[in-house]
Amino acid sequence: MKKVAIAAAAAAIGIALASVAFVYGGESEALSAPEASPAPPPKEPTIDPPAQLPEVDIPLIPPVDETDPFKPGKYRPAPKPGPGPIAEGKHLFDREGRLALDEEGCPIFVFDSGDEPMRLLESANREYLENATAQGAKHARWRVSGLVTLYHGRNYLLLSKVVRIPPEEEGL
Repeated sequence: MKKVAIAAAAAAIGIALASVAFVYGGESEALSAPEASPAPPPKEPTIDPPAQLPEVDIPLIPPVDETDPFKPGKYRPAPKPGPGPIAEGKHLFDREGRLALDEEGCPIFVFDSGDEPMRLLESANREYLENATAQGAKHARWRVSGLVTLYHGRNYLLLSKVVRIPPEEEGL
């Protein structure tokens, strides 16, 4: 029984080796293919030259007028917007000023830049400003950031960041 199993295994190995040799182009004594006529060499492809491109006239770029707004020149600051409210949803970043009270006793933030003062909406940052300045009675300068809102044609500021400017930096 063992001899039959060994013989079957040897035959299987021989067939496997012969098929590997056949696949990889080697010749095997067990599998010899009849002599075939050689294949004709492949024809080289013919490449046609590209068609001639028509000549195109490219117009010259006209000279730039002296009043062209895109011409580099001296810096001109953007004009300040006229009187009127700021659009809803605008963010103000690092604006300097101080806390004060308006004629109705509501806390407002007065900007050093001279922009229209804004009433401050209730928040923890507003409470911090009020406590630090005794409701605006003490003089202190602040650098604030926040979101501008609009209600009945008047701007309000919801503070998101409040930083006190130390007195030694006020003159800078």
